[in-house]
Amino acid sequence: MLLLVLLVSYIEIYGKLKSNFTLGLIIFTIALLLQSFTRAVLLLLVIAAPPSPEVYPDIINILGYNPVYVIIPDALLFIALSILLYFTRE
Repeated sequence: MLLLVLLVSYIEIYGKLKSNFTLGLIIFTIALLLQSFTRAVLLLLVIAAPPSPEVYPDIINILGYNPVYVIIPDALLFIALSILLYFTRE
């Protein structure tokens, strides 16, 4: 949700200023939206069809999956985007 608000804000700003920096922020926000979308889709796929118990340890070794490793980066991303949104709207 924060990414969509940021994207709309940057598009509005770009409409007024036509700045390359703002265009870069739009591209950056789109990239983050794509990352969030693909992560959500992949997570739903894993939840819908969890790997078999004999494959699961291999996935943990390859990806280093641990629920803490998923929650902490997302929480930090939320904080960073909140700060970015605050300064964008200021």
